[in-house]
Amino acid sequence: MTAEQLSRLRGIVEAEIRDIHQAVAAWRACNGLDENGRQRVEEHTGRMTALDWKHSTDRRLVGLLRLLSRIEEDDFGICEGCGEDISMHRLELVPTTSFCARCMARAEAAPKAV
Repeated sequence: MTAEQLSRLRGIVEAEIRDIHQAVAAWRACNGLDENGRQRVEEHTGRMTALDWKHSTDRRLVGLLRLLSRIEEDDFGICEGCGEDISMHRLELVPTTSFCARCMARAEAAPKAV
Protein backbone atom coordinates (compact mmCIF):
# COMPACT_ATOMS: atom_id res chain seq x y z
CA MET A 1 0.00 0.00 0.00
CA THR A 2 1.40 3.38 -0.95
CA ALA A 3 1.91 6.25 1.46
CA GLU A 4 -0.78 8.18 -0.43
CA GLN A 5 -3.28 5.33 -0.02
CA LEU A 6 -2.47 5.01 3.68
CA SER A 7 -2.90 8.75 4.10
CA ARG A 8 -6.26 8.70 2.31
CA LEU A 9 -7.43 5.75 4.43
CA ARG A 10 -6.24 7.45 7.62
CA GLY A 11 -8.27 10.53 6.63
CA ILE A 12 -11.40 8.41 6.08
CA VAL A 13 -10.99 6.71 9.46
CA GLU A 14 -10.24 9.94 11.32
CA ALA A 15 -13.31 11.59 9.76
CA GLU A 16 -15.49 8.69 10.88
CA ILE A 17 -14.03 8.90 14.38
CA ARG A 18 -14.88 12.64 14.49
CA ASP A 19 -18.42 11.85 13.28
CA ILE A 20 -18.81 9.21 15.99
CA HIS A 21 -17.62 11.61 18.69
CA GLN A 22 -20.15 14.20 17.50
CA ALA A 23 -22.96 11.62 17.36
CA VAL A 24 -22.14 10.35 20.86
CA ALA A 25 -22.11 13.92 22.21
CA ALA A 26 -25.56 14.48 20.66
CA TRP A 27 -26.74 11.14 22.06
CA ARG A 28 -25.60 12.13 25.54
CA ALA A 29 -27.40 15.45 25.25
CA CYS A 30 -30.64 13.78 24.14
CA ASN A 31 -30.52 10.83 26.53
CA GLY A 32 -29.16 12.44 29.65
CA LEU A 33 -31.12 13.64 32.62
CA ASP A 34 -33.63 16.45 32.43
CA GLU A 35 -33.72 19.36 34.86
CA ASN A 36 -35.62 17.18 37.37
CA GLY A 37 -33.14 14.29 37.26
CA ARG A 38 -35.39 12.02 35.19
CA GLN A 39 -34.23 10.11 32.14
CA ARG A 40 -35.06 12.05 28.99
CA VAL A 41 -35.82 8.82 27.20
CA GLU A 42 -38.79 7.73 29.27
CA GLU A 43 -39.95 4.65 27.43
CA HIS A 44 -38.03 1.46 28.21
CA THR A 45 -37.94 0.40 24.55
CA GLY A 46 -36.60 3.79 23.57
CA ARG A 47 -33.88 3.59 26.21
CA MET A 48 -32.92 0.09 25.07
CA THR A 49 -32.75 1.18 21.42
CA ALA A 50 -30.61 4.16 22.36
CA LEU A 51 -28.32 1.99 24.48
CA ASP A 52 -28.01 -0.60 21.69
CA TRP A 53 -26.97 2.19 19.32
CA LYS A 54 -24.47 3.49 21.87
CA HIS A 55 -22.93 0.04 22.41
CA SER A 56 -22.58 -0.64 18.68
CA THR A 57 -21.13 2.83 18.16
CA ASP A 58 -18.63 2.26 20.97
CA ARG A 59 -17.57 -1.04 19.36
CA ARG A 60 -17.13 0.69 16.00
CA LEU A 61 -15.05 3.43 17.60
CA VAL A 62 -12.78 0.89 19.31
CA GLY A 63 -12.30 -0.93 15.99
CA LEU A 64 -11.37 2.30 14.22
CA LEU A 65 -8.94 3.32 16.95
CA ARG A 66 -7.29 -0.12 16.79
CA LEU A 67 -7.03 0.26 13.03
CA LEU A 68 -5.26 3.60 13.41
CA SER A 69 -2.78 2.05 15.83
CA ARG A 70 -1.81 -0.66 13.31
CA ILE A 71 -2.19 1.16 9.98
CA GLU A 72 1.60 1.57 9.63
CA GLU A 73 2.35 -2.12 10.26
CA ASP A 74 3.74 -4.13 7.36
CA ASP A 75 0.84 -6.59 7.34
CA PHE A 76 -1.88 -3.95 7.34
CA GLY A 77 -4.18 -4.42 4.34
CA ILE A 78 -3.20 -8.07 3.91
CA CYS A 79 -6.06 -10.58 3.94
CA GLU A 80 -5.95 -12.96 6.90
CA GLY A 81 -7.59 -15.64 4.76
CA CYS A 82 -5.43 -15.79 1.62
CA GLY A 83 -2.51 -13.46 2.30
CA GLU A 84 -3.29 -11.25 -0.72
CA ASP A 85 -3.68 -7.48 -0.60
CA ILE A 86 -7.13 -6.21 0.33
CA SER A 87 -8.23 -3.77 -2.35
CA MET A 88 -8.06 -0.09 -1.50
CA HIS A 89 -11.70 0.25 -2.56
CA ARG A 90 -12.72 -2.38 0.02
CA LEU A 91 -10.60 -0.76 2.73
CA GLU A 92 -12.20 2.61 1.99
CA LEU A 93 -15.67 1.06 2.36
CA VAL A 94 -14.89 -1.26 5.29
CA PRO A 95 -11.66 0.03 6.86
CA THR A 96 -11.72 -2.39 9.79
CA THR A 97 -11.90 -5.50 7.59
CA SER A 98 -9.22 -8.17 7.84
CA PHE A 99 -10.41 -10.09 4.78
CA CYS A 100 -10.54 -9.45 1.04
CA ALA A 101 -13.96 -9.57 -0.61
CA ARG A 102 -13.40 -13.10 -1.95
CA CYS A 103 -12.46 -14.58 1.44
CA MET A 104 -15.29 -12.73 3.18
CA ALA A 105 -17.80 -14.03 0.62
CA ARG A 106 -16.44 -17.54 1.11
CA ALA A 107 -16.74 -17.24 4.91
CA GLU A 108 -20.27 -15.86 4.69
CA ALA A 109 -21.33 -18.67 2.32
CA ALA A 110 -19.90 -21.42 4.55
CA PRO A 111 -22.44 -23.41 6.56
CA LYS A 112 -22.80 -22.12 10.09
CA ALA A 113 -22.32 -24.44 13.06
CA VAL A 114 -25.39 -24.53 15.25
